[in-house]
Amino acid sequence: MYIGHVGAALAAKRVRASIGLLVLLIATYAPDWIDTGMCTFGAFDPNEVFSHSIPAVLILALLGFAVYGAVTRDWTGALVVAGVVVSHLLLDWITGYKPTWPGGPMIGLQLYDHPIADFIAEGLTILVGTVLYAGMSSRRQWRSADFSIMLGALIAMQLTIDIAHLLMKSLPKC
Repeated sequence: MYIGHVGAALAAKRVRASIGLLVLLIATYAPDWIDTGMCTFGAFDPNEVFSHSIPAVLILALLGFAVYGAVTRDWTGALVVAGVVVSHLLLDWITGYKPTWPGGPMIGLQLYDHPIADFIAEGLTILVGTVLYAGMSSRRQWRSADFSIMLGALIAMQLTIDIAHLLMKSLPKC
């Protein structure tokens, strides 16, 4: 999943409004941050075992839980942060094909191979997250234009990715 992960972060903000949206965005993309770091330093893992396998994501979730909880003393919020990290893998199983554990099977629906289906899945995730975020009591003053701009921008970014996939059939991994 690409932009759909933002939907998970927005939905989590509704669950625990005290968590900063930046923290949730970092958490929702944590496995991708690991991939990016490894790629940057020439240690790219094409099978994503060190970033997207079940053990790797659980370690990242535990790390997110521990760091957020230690810094804020909000252990409920720390659980939400950990849950957002885990949501990355669950959502990637819908759109991608990811490792379970080192040497284990790969699983996923591979919607990336079907950009229209990918757009629908990601679009729904973005829509649900945006609706939940916009419905927060602290956001009640949102005008419909604010909601439309946020939703439109996220959907446009996802549409751009899926159109690129349709035109190019695959984007370089690194």
